[in-house]
Amino acid sequence: MSEELVDSYSRKMDYLRLSVTDRCNLRCIYCMPEDGIKLIDKKELLTFEEIIRVVKILSELGIKKIRITGGEPLLRENILGLIDKINKVDGIEDLSLTTNGTLLDRYLSKLYRVGIKRLNVSLDSLNPKKYKMITRGGELSQVLDGIFGALKIGFKPVKINVVMTHFLDEKDILDFIKLSIENPISIRFIEMMPVVDLSNIECGNTGMVKSDNKLNKSLNNNYFTNKIFSIMGNNGGYYKIDGPVGYGPAIYYKLKGSIGSIGFILNDKKFCRLCSRIRLTPRGTIKLCLFSKWEFDMKTKIRNGASDEDIKKQVMIFIKKKPKNRDSSNNYGSYGDLKIPDYMNQIGG
Repeated sequence: MSEELVDSYSRKMDYLRLSVTDRCNLRCIYCMPEDGIKLIDKKELLTFEEIIRVVKILSELGIKKIRITGGEPLLRENILGLIDKINKVDGIEDLSLTTNGTLLDRYLSKLYRVGIKRLNVSLDSLNPKKYKMITRGGELSQVLDGIFGALKIGFKPVKINVVMTHFLDEKDILDFIKLSIENPISIRFIEMMPVVDLSNIECGNTGMVKSDNKLNKSLNNNYFTNKIFSIMGNNGGYYKIDGPVGYGPAIYYKLKGSIGSIGFILNDKKFCRLCSRIRLTPRGTIKLCLFSKWEFDMKTKIRNGASDEDIKKQVMIFIKKKPKNRDSSNNYGSYGDLKIPDYMNQIGG
């Protein structure tokens, strides 16, 4: 391979987050409004043939790792057939899935067979009533069936993504810590990204407190991380480790004798220097950064008859627009606050 996706800051892109749909069967309070959003017309979604063509083009430019996302990707009709085809594209070395977990249990064995070995499951509380409230109707038992079923089949790693909002309390944190101690699961506490029109939801960087916790020196000094570290400190013996297999900016810790681990994903531009990812939205555009409005319209190029070579050349030019960090994305609101311009299900979370 003579061509590679390298941006203006010498970062090589080898990781694609591929969103196959904007549909979701939950309405999480930090993701979209209660009454939902206007969905993309199904005719405007990339077809499977178009998705495979895009994957082949990008694999020839150095993309090796793909994470299937949504919305909820398991809602896409015949998703298993698509994953199977993606897994067979030359150059793709790693295939994983992010899901809300509500449909996971019924798909597990087939997902494993078509090439998914790593799973990220979104889950913000182990309290059934609170989970139903946060997701506006979700059933916790369905998600837990999927998680424990995945462990039994052999998915590795299995990661649980916990968004830090004001709903997260000490009981939630203790429940997740216990889950990581007793099971080969990585719990990742994630600072909520500031999404347009959802600013009324309390984010993970809103309440600053002082902390002398040595574990926390590499993290943002904010209310939620300090609360979690305080509880971890009470358990004693946590130490920093290299993360479970994955390609994101998480920082991981492990308790001596525990099976799983605790991680943190922070809304901090210092991690942008490590970014090796691009996103393909369900409407067929490439996004270089969550916070950037710049997009390259792959779907239109393909439907207008552009050749693979022509598309490659244009993508290689477009990649040079990837911002140095989120502050360089030029996507600031009227009050100077940096916002993600679309709901996460429209981008691929």
